[in-house]
Amino acid sequence: MILLSLAAALVFAVASVLQQHAAAAQPPEHNLRPILVIRLLRRPLWLAGIAASAVGTCLQLLALWHGSLVTVQPLLVCGLLFALPINAIWMHKRRPGARELLAAATVCSGLAIFLLATDPRPGRGTGSATGWAIALSALFAVVAVLVGCALAAKGAWRAGFLATAAGVINGLSAAFTKGIARGLAAAWHGGPAHALVRALTNWELYAFAAATLVVVLFVQSSFQSGPIRWSLPAITAANPIASVLLGGLLLGEHIRSTPLALAGAGTGLLLVVAGIMALSSSNLITGGAEALAQARSPASVPAAVEPSAVPAVVPAAVTSVVSSGASGPKRVTAIQAGSPVATPAGAANAVTAATPAAAATEPGAAAAVR
Repeated sequence: MILLSLAAALVFAVASVLQQHAAAAQPPEHNLRPILVIRLLRRPLWLAGIAASAVGTCLQLLALWHGSLVTVQPLLVCGLLFALPINAIWMHKRRPGARELLAAATVCSGLAIFLLATDPRPGRGTGSATGWAIALSALFAVVAVLVGCALAAKGAWRAGFLATAAGVINGLSAAFTKGIARGLAAAWHGGPAHALVRALTNWELYAFAAATLVVVLFVQSSFQSGPIRWSLPAITAANPIASVLLGGLLLGEHIRSTPLALAGAGTGLLLVVAGIMALSSSNLITGGAEALAQARSPASVPAAVEPSAVPAVVPAAVTSVVSSGASGPKRVTAIQAGSPVATPAGAANAVTAATPAAAATEPGAAAAVR
């Protein structure tokens, strides 16, 4: 069960990296709109991430077949530990440093403390109709508040609110998955065909499908709204918290509830969240995506020179040089030294000239003559 949970976490990590890199390139005006998902359906990278998510869901189903929701979902936090080296190798071609390793150790320590303190045991696997009605009402109210805050916010705050809402619904989806796994396990003795019929007549299967569609929209909107350091920790932390509450209060899973055990569980969760935030703020995760966003930002592109401002007789070559330095993409304008340059009418400032050689000193600089 633990190995299946860790395998699911690894596959979900690959899916998150692929989906985030595809969603980050979409226009901001498509945020929280179905057109965002429609556009992403044309991106092979995003489709590969969705395929990986499907594989991860199957592994999660198998893990929940044999284990409790309170055990499996916190272990999926390890997906962030897998996402870190994947993103580091892909985007930065280097291994994580001491800071990232310390944050990863903090997450692992928090998980170990939480599981030892709570000692989770499987319960009945499903809730009563009344229990489901109360749980769904409470979760929908929380999600509605988070979405309202997201609509009123911009940038990184919007990404955080949407990611938290996605994490809460992910926890609910895991509870549905546990119900599906319980039904399959109960019907499996009658053969695979009987188990399939039982699954297709289970309302939790269709609730899981509906929740998955909402999660896809929220997750992609959060990835597209701001830095991944705001979205990934919120998704990763909200999921197990919602799952633990649903497992203990709705599904009847057994956890230690003594004051000492609850204090230990709270300490473990705090360590997990702290480690997640430290990992997600690492430039191994944020560097590539933020550099891309900075390169696409209109503020980083200087205003174009009016054609009428440069006489045809002037031999100067106005060159736009883009270089990828340590602080992100930079754009400088180089003009041949000693060449006269005309400025627009009424401009009082002189244009500072620099030689092309000086402008192209950074490696990888690419020049394009306007």
